[in-house]
Amino acid sequence: MRKIVTLPALLLAALTTTGCSVLEREYPAADPAMLIQRLTDRAQWAYDGMALPPHEVVRPVQVTPGHSCYAGGLSIEKTLPDVVTFDLGWTVEDIPVDVARAAEARLRRKFTPVGWTLTHDGNRQGKDFVEIGFRVQDPATEDQFDLAWNDSTTSLFLSGHTPCAKVPPSAAGTPSPKTWIPRTA
Repeated sequence: MRKIVTLPALLLAALTTTGCSVLEREYPAADPAMLIQRLTDRAQWAYDGMALPPHEVVRPVQVTPGHSCYAGGLSIEKTLPDVVTFDLGWTVEDIPVDVARAAEARLRRKFTPVGWTLTHDGNRQGKDFVEIGFRVQDPATEDQFDLAWNDSTTSLFLSGHTPCAKVPPSAAGTPSPKTWIPRTA
C-alpha cells in the first residue's frame, strides 16, 4: 500500500531539516550584571522579610548561571548555550518548625501585596513529616523565589532565579565573581 504524505508533513520535515529558527523561541537579551544585581537585591529583601531570630551565619553564595534554556518550537531537545537563567540559593540550618512557619507567613505577606503571584503552595503534613514552603513569581520580570523547610533537615532554604535570557557567551558559563551574604541589622 502506498503512503500518502500530506502537505503539512512535508512542510514540517522541510523546516526541521533546514534548521529553520522561525519556530524556535526568541529569548530577550539581558545584561548579566543587571540580572545578578536584581537577584541579590531581592534575596536581601526576602531575607529581611523573614525576620529570623539570631542564627548561624549564612555562608556567602555566588550567583551562578543556571540551566541552559531550550530552543523550543521544533527544536525542543536543543539547548541554547548563550541563553541561561541565573540562580542564587542559601540555607539557614537548625530552624524549629514554629520559627519556619512564622518566617514563611511573613515572607508570603511581603511578596503578595507587591504583586508577586503564588505559583505553588508546598505546605504539607503527614503522619511522619512536615513540609513548609511556596513559590512566587514576579509577573513583571518572571523572577521566581522558592522557600522550603522540612522536619527531616530543619533547614530553611531560599532560592531565586531569573527567567531565561540571552547573555554574552562568556557570561553563560561563568559564576558571578560577586558573592552574596545577607546583611543583618
